[in-house]
Amino acid sequence: MVNSLSSSYKRILRRAFYAILPLNNRKQLAVWTEQRSWMLSRHILPLVILQDWAEKDSDAFHRFLWSRHLGYAKFYEEINTFGTEKITRTRKMLFGELKKCLLASGRLGEVKSVFEVGCSGGYMLRYVETDLFPKATVLEGIDIDDYALQTGRAYLRAHASKIRLIRADMADLDHVMNGSKYDVILCLGVLMYLREKTAAGVVKSMLNHCSGLVAIADLAHPVLDNATLEHSQVRRLDGAFIHNIDAMVGDAGGTIVYRRWNETKKFDGQRVYFVFCKPKGKSQG
Repeated sequence: MVNSLSSSYKRILRRAFYAILPLNNRKQLAVWTEQRSWMLSRHILPLVILQDWAEKDSDAFHRFLWSRHLGYAKFYEEINTFGTEKITRTRKMLFGELKKCLLASGRLGEVKSVFEVGCSGGYMLRYVETDLFPKATVLEGIDIDDYALQTGRAYLRAHASKIRLIRADMADLDHVMNGSKYDVILCLGVLMYLREKTAAGVVKSMLNHCSGLVAIADLAHPVLDNATLEHSQVRRLDGAFIHNIDAMVGDAGGTIVYRRWNETKKFDGQRVYFVFCKPKGKSQG
């Protein structure tokens, strides 16, 4: 009873806070709190301060956080860095399955170009460059997190990397790619920050600019196979979206080459949902 009253009281206080302080002022407050190194919860506060915005316009909310390196954008930087030993188990699992698919199609040694959608500082692209496709001559990625991009560029320059990082919104993918096609396109843990229609548009753009395989890792539904979802669902924790990537690929005219959804087993504390696909009419051999 006490806990119930406490939760109700907190909800009332939050609603009053949202009503009293306009959204633009709260955006400024979110940025200010993140910059205060002495605040123990400074990475969490922006999520709380802007929670009502997340519920009303999740796309804009997530773009705001990533473009200003706030909240979980900061968390991502802290748990990711350069180095083969720092690549998580789920990512190594994905890359292992990707190599198997390319090997089966006879294209493993033909990968010369790789593009990553939502590349952050270029951690995955660097792993691709050093461990996965060392013969690739074109390695490019886009992200809207300017802080992560600048940090990544500095590291990559110091290590004579070929990787090119571009600041752009993935909703503008067609414009950024400008008619180019890539042997492999990666989109790892990114579509979850876009609503269903926007995410479907990104999937279509990736297929349109792919000459080989598109590898997607996305948020897995905790109970249902994502392929059974009629529409995307919202994760209450942070407003992220749980998509049916299988359906998006089909609607875009693509073909699924490999997929994996784990019902019970978790890796790195989360369930796995991988979808590898190719453009319509693209042969495997």
